[in-house]
Amino acid sequence: MTPNHHIVLRGLDGTTPLGFLAALGLVNALRECLPDLCLAWTTDEGGWVAQLGSSAPIRQADLLNWLDKMLVRSLDQHPARLYEEVKQQPGNVFLQVRQAAAVGHRREADFLAAIASNLAPAEATSQLQTTRRDYHVGNIKSILERTTRSHLDRTLFKPWDYADPMDNQSLHLDPSEDRRHAYQWHKPSGDPTRRQRGTMLGANRLAIEAFAWFTVWPVGGALKTLGFSGFGSRETRWTWPIWTPFVPPDLIPSLLALAPLQDDPIGESDRRRLRHMGIAAVYRVRRILVGQTPNFTPARKIA
Repeated sequence: MTPNHHIVLRGLDGTTPLGFLAALGLVNALRECLPDLCLAWTTDEGGWVAQLGSSAPIRQADLLNWLDKMLVRSLDQHPARLYEEVKQQPGNVFLQVRQAAAVGHRREADFLAAIASNLAPAEATSQLQTTRRDYHVGNIKSILERTTRSHLDRTLFKPWDYADPMDNQSLHLDPSEDRRHAYQWHKPSGDPTRRQRGTMLGANRLAIEAFAWFTVWPVGGALKTLGFSGFGSRETRWTWPIWTPFVPPDLIPSLLALAPLQDDPIGESDRRRLRHMGIAAVYRVRRILVGQTPNFTPARKIA
């Protein structure tokens, strides 16, 4: 589809895990506000940045106004509350969410399908969850409560300055948050800079809205996540596509699930198929474990 209007979001760099997720979360948050909303990627100074399209005009102030309206600030009002509820009463939660989905209330059902399965142990987690499990819900709660219009403005429209504190308000999705001893001036466990800077709070807030698109399913006693391949700290990889045609929200999960993306390497015939579908680049990160904390490695372009 070719939208009548579009806006380039120079802050959302699709070559990074957090930038890509923030763009998807933005679309998921605004899909009820903008008619014919769609997402594409365009080159900008050597990278790939997001652009939104719509049949209605899109202005920066309008986007921020819509986000003010759509993004809740309380954990009790967000499907992320299911992280705790499903551990405490899994049977009741799955039943209640299934009943809600049956009458058209899909928001909780989609989120639950991305974080748990009634066929997997309660302690199994999505491969997209890179915050330590004992911090995860607390960090989400802080992100919901602390994100302001200014944080979103800096995330969407400006080069990222990573000027927001990481401590207790990060999903740990950006490779720059790899805090191993050899990489740091301060000891990671007591690094005072975490309370001063290191992340983009607005990007983390938008990324939460993208989680619902990354469905999980049980494999043995673990959960496999859409877009991921492998298990364990040495084999787990996440691969995502960058596309240039404008794509509506309902088609995005199909692009994330394309089987050729998981090949290593991607064969030439599959590369041609992906190009014919409008996919201009493919990026991959490894999910590694540093101590008790998962991290993503810097993204690598593989096609």
